[in-house]
Amino acid sequence: MPQTAAIHTVQARFGGGEESGPWLVFFAVAVDLFSDGLMIGTGAVVASSLALLLALGQVSADLPEGFATVAGFKRRGVPRSRRFVISGALVIPIFLGATIRFWAVQDASALVQLSLLAFTAGILLSVAVEEIGPQAHEKEPRASALALVGGFALFALISTYVG
Repeated sequence: MPQTAAIHTVQARFGGGEESGPWLVFFAVAVDLFSDGLMIGTGAVVASSLALLLALGQVSADLPEGFATVAGFKRRGVPRSRRFVISGALVIPIFLGATIRFWAVQDASALVQLSLLAFTAGILLSVAVEEIGPQAHEKEPRASALALVGGFALFALISTYVG
């Protein structure tokens, strides 16, 4: 598995165990941000207003990840100036993903573009349903299901209004 090899590489480079923890979180968040960039880049090919909507929607999801990443480095005593550089570096995967996807599918047919966007949304939905859903259902099953459906309904309403 490439993920396992990447984790072992990070642990070897930054010292295993506790010391590599913040860097593992950083690289996991970077991969997530890269996939978000891919989704935004696909949206930019479909319509610039869709890309803007996707980017604004991702801000609410990505800010807590960034704060958690930087907090891990703060707990390890990393100086403030270096934490600013680390948090700024989290912008790179988003722009890289968006740029790669934009140029890769710019000349593709509308069917390919929309299929890639639907595929990305399907992956995110399956993660929410399979991973996050069962944990949320342990405490408030109806509220979490309502929040998931309500979030998609709100996103559809906003995208209809903007588009």
